[in-house]
Amino acid sequence: MNIALIYGGTSCERDVSVITGIQAMGMLDKFKYRVYPVLICEDGSMLMPKNAGEIRTYIGEKVVGTPVHFEGSELVFRKGIRHERAHIDCALLCAHGGTGENGALQGFLEICRIPYTSPGVEASAICMNKITSKNVFLGWGANILPAAKVERGGEEEALVYACDLGFPVIVKPARQGSSIGIDVAKDEEELKSALQVAFEFDDCAVIERALENFTEINCACVKSRGEIIVSSLERPVCWKEFLTFEDKYLSNGKGKMSASAREFPAKIPAEREEYIRRTSYDIYKEMGMKGVVRFDYLIDNERGEVFLNEANTIPGSLASYLFTDKGIDGNRLMDIMIEEAVSEGVGKAAKFSSDVLEVYGAGSANACKIAARHI
Repeated sequence: MNIALIYGGTSCERDVSVITGIQAMGMLDKFKYRVYPVLICEDGSMLMPKNAGEIRTYIGEKVVGTPVHFEGSELVFRKGIRHERAHIDCALLCAHGGTGENGALQGFLEICRIPYTSPGVEASAICMNKITSKNVFLGWGANILPAAKVERGGEEEALVYACDLGFPVIVKPARQGSSIGIDVAKDEEELKSALQVAFEFDDCAVIERALENFTEINCACVKSRGEIIVSSLERPVCWKEFLTFEDKYLSNGKGKMSASAREFPAKIPAEREEYIRRTSYDIYKEMGMKGVVRFDYLIDNERGEVFLNEANTIPGSLASYLFTDKGIDGNRLMDIMIEEAVSEGVGKAAKFSSDVLEVYGAGSANACKIAARHI
């Protein structure tokens, strides 16, 4: 089976995506799949890097490789003096953020008729936007923190929102991930500063009531043979107000995904665990998702309330570490995602035929004849 492993991209999460791509290459069974690593470069072009599985390949100004492009379900690349073609049976998506995760790449693959291992266009677009997703989650009964949308230029109304919510508030770019551009504001001056940072990454920001004494919990779902598997829960451990980009990927100088300390499985009361697992399952099902989706929750330790924070449709490391206690290692998780994607295929549009073109063509011809008589 030919697999196009698509990673990199044009978003701020490009480097994290490269790491996920390399990890996925190592988890794919080389005897079962022929893997074509497709790196989306910062200018939007695509190439198959030389020594794609080595991190040093991506350090520096330019990645060396063979330019590639898709023609329908075929990947086209040059080999020597000839162009080679490989029919792609499935695309394994590892491109975090931006057009890799917001439905754009998914839509492109549907046009190419290539099955892919992530939620579809609609679910991807919804989950990438923190305001839209909150409204959708709320509509399905999930508990979410009060929040407001602020567009660039709306700093004055942002202060009104923040006062209504009550300081401190957390400010986030609406369509960004990996904790990039996020900050906590305790007063008006800090709010202005946080908005400036957020607007560096997006034209729209989210202001949300910040919890001061909370526990963060992660839970993932994946579909296998039509059945939804819900992972055990993880509790990232951090003393700060929220997990930063550095906490997630650079802590302790380890230089690896999920480098921060964690408790797994998380030790929380049974009723809260049940709520998180049930909510994750319901939203995954209702949104018609596939692939691995990680849901992030916040527990207010003072009130005991659980809030769904966001859903990551292409999570770091593909959240493979959340399924290990269920006997699903990284190798098996790749199989599950690919099998499900190929099984579902790409949706087929209903066929419909009419005489519109013939009638329109005949009408246009008659109109031309009438016009000619008056010349």
